[in-house]
Amino acid sequence: MSVFTRRAVLRVSLATAMTAAICHAPLAGAETTLIVSGWTGPGHHFTALMTGDWPKLVEKESNGRLKVRYLPKAPMTAPQTFDGVRNGLVDISFTTHGLTPGRFLLTKVVEMPFLANDAATLSVAYQRVFERHLAKANEHDGVVPLAMFTPGPGHLMATRKPITAVSDFSGLKLRVPGGMSLELGQAVGASAFVRPATELYEILSSGIVDAAFLPADVFGGWRLEELIKHVTRVPGGFYNASFALIMNPAKYNSLSPEDQAALRRATGEAFSRIAGQASDKADNRGWEIYKKTGGAVHEASPAFVADVKKRFEPVEAAWVKDVAKLGIDGKAVLEDLRREIKNVEAGR
Repeated sequence: MSVFTRRAVLRVSLATAMTAAICHAPLAGAETTLIVSGWTGPGHHFTALMTGDWPKLVEKESNGRLKVRYLPKAPMTAPQTFDGVRNGLVDISFTTHGLTPGRFLLTKVVEMPFLANDAATLSVAYQRVFERHLAKANEHDGVVPLAMFTPGPGHLMATRKPITAVSDFSGLKLRVPGGMSLELGQAVGASAFVRPATELYEILSSGIVDAAFLPADVFGGWRLEELIKHVTRVPGGFYNASFALIMNPAKYNSLSPEDQAALRRATGEAFSRIAGQASDKADNRGWEIYKKTGGAVHEASPAFVADVKKRFEPVEAAWVKDVAKLGIDGKAVLEDLRREIKNVEAGR
């Protein structure tokens, strides 16, 4: 092949490659629709968040280039959400880590008891700590983690009698959402097992369980105020639930750099804050509904709190030991989370 022929072939090859790149590149200013789903009911505050405030934020940050279309029915169940997003059934959804036992370890840091009294504070602190310490471990391999957040703190809700001492857990059939709440329930001596929120009314009304770890937002939308007669509260909650907003990586990579940046501005700490605020509003409404039914609220005594903390110490120590295998200093992360909670509470 002559020099001139080789040059001609090279020019054609370069032109072909450039044409392919242009054809597959996102068009500047093009509108993109993000297919989003969730597994909460139509009246739930997470559904309202994903169909109202957050899509508006996404459109605003992207100057209208990104649109959100929320599916009226999710193509997968709550425990299947992570795999559904990874496999491209939807572009974006949210998952709670406790529903898939054994899959997530680092996210248990925010499921510890006695952390924060409101979801907005804990959600923002969690997102900051996730970015600083946990993201590098790539525990969400297969999806793009857009934001971490939590609902309100979990309380101990009982159908028949108040639970005001650790001895009251003996023989108690306790529903837990999973994760650290399961380990706490076992540590205090309850017969604890995981059940999804959709089964709450059935298992409480039928006596399958005597009590449940739940946030206050269950009052109103779940009709549990008809069943719950006693609620015991501790500072910072008996547990907290870890949630993540996640995205399909192929869809994320298909966005232009400009739209990726816009989506990051509408997620991360911004999403954590508005998700937490939505939960706090739902909790406040829940407490008002519960009070109207005449249900009793019991503030845990210092002795009860101290006893629960003592029982939980081995669980926390075991978690610190386990995450060390992933190259994470669990004790330092916990200390940073507690410090960041104070920062958020102080408006920093």
